[in-house]
Amino acid sequence: MITVSDFMDAALMMLGPFLFVAVSVIGLRMAGYWWSFIFFWQRYRRREAVTTAGLRKLDVPFVKIQITTRGSAGSTAVVLRGIRNVIELGREDPAFYRRFLSVEVVTESFEQAETVRSVFHGAPIAVDALVIPASYETPAGTGLKARGLHYAVENRRGLWNRKPGRTFIVHYDEESVMVPDELRKLIRVLSTTTKMILEGPIYYPLEYLHASVLCRSMEASRPMGCYECRQVMESGVPFHLHGSNLVVEEALENELGWDIGSLDGQPFIAEDYVFGMNAFTKYGRNIFDWHGCLMLEQAPFSLHSAFKQRYRWIFGVLQGITAAARRPRFRALPLRTRTGLLWGTRFRIATFALGAIVGTLSLLVVPIFVARAITALMLDQPPLIPGAANLWLSVVGAMWLGSVFVGAWHNVADAGLDRWERAAEIARSVAVAPIAGICESSAALWAVANWISGKRNVQWTPTPKTKQADLASVRNGD
Repeated sequence: MITVSDFMDAALMMLGPFLFVAVSVIGLRMAGYWWSFIFFWQRYRRREAVTTAGLRKLDVPFVKIQITTRGSAGSTAVVLRGIRNVIELGREDPAFYRRFLSVEVVTESFEQAETVRSVFHGAPIAVDALVIPASYETPAGTGLKARGLHYAVENRRGLWNRKPGRTFIVHYDEESVMVPDELRKLIRVLSTTTKMILEGPIYYPLEYLHASVLCRSMEASRPMGCYECRQVMESGVPFHLHGSNLVVEEALENELGWDIGSLDGQPFIAEDYVFGMNAFTKYGRNIFDWHGCLMLEQAPFSLHSAFKQRYRWIFGVLQGITAAARRPRFRALPLRTRTGLLWGTRFRIATFALGAIVGTLSLLVVPIFVARAITALMLDQPPLIPGAANLWLSVVGAMWLGSVFVGAWHNVADAGLDRWERAAEIARSVAVAPIAGICESSAALWAVANWISGKRNVQWTPTPKTKQADLASVRNGD
């Protein structure tokens, strides 16, 4: 007869070695985050104050804030919020900022464009809106968000809002906010940089308490991931590129464009990654950099929306790296560079997806392991695993929970909470991290599974930007 003890031993024998290897692989990825966090935190975010008086002394370039949106339900309110923060900066010295700073909304909604023009008519800086015609098609048949981005490029090539000098496009998502202090820092960076594509960190404090606890915990992992983004951008090898807080010199964007076509008949869903790879294969690593100026965004409101968002990320990168590997410019790169890009990207995807398997199996194995460890301790028996291995697992666990702690700490700093509320929110994020981690990485695993099985149809359904829009999305199954 098989006893409970026999079952526990068998489970440990079968799953223990696999879990140790899998946790170790994930631990190596986390070690990269922590290396950047511990040794290069000074370069992560710019802390020095920048004043309007200081900017007047610089040769500032033209800066265009571009918000690209489908104009879906609920998006107008958050688009207006982001623009108002730019307007707030403009009011500090209208004559100065009007010379070089402007806002452009690129939308599929005529009503949204009219609202933007009406609300900001007479604002201290120029605010314009560009409506993407329903009949518009790019030469390469590009779809989804890249279609709107390329429509803006074609209009700029046709002299829309053309400026007589060096110009940068600062890309926002619908809900993106950059407060005046950070905008001034960004303007100073752009006044002195020689780079052409730059990124900065993103925190997620907006509408913070309206998101579910699981979503808040999921979002806690993202600021820590941005420490790796800093390393990626400074090294100039675009393993990933996020589409908001992305700054591109207009001349380069007009040259490359966003007409990225499709992959096997399916539109690209991670246009930012494809754009970064196109820029890298044409110009190399020296055009990339990290500007270190903070952007604020909001978490998905529901697990439904968060799952779909993570799914799109991974599926989009799988599309992008597959397409890149087929292109002549990519194949012309040195073998070491190609291998690093392909397997570096796959490693990142694998560690994300592997988290779902590790997390689920750990729910079974960890209680058994703890029970066996206590028994061994009480009976003065040898430990179940060697001391060095036990130490390594403890370090990985500490890095994982620590990354959630650091990310939550960043997110709540600007969420409008008092000291005790911030402490409580950080504790909640850490407490539910095991479940949130499984939910988040399950989306990555599902994307990988669908990709491998050939289920590769995609659609662009932006994450709902209001609680009401999110509830409607859940009800409709969008």
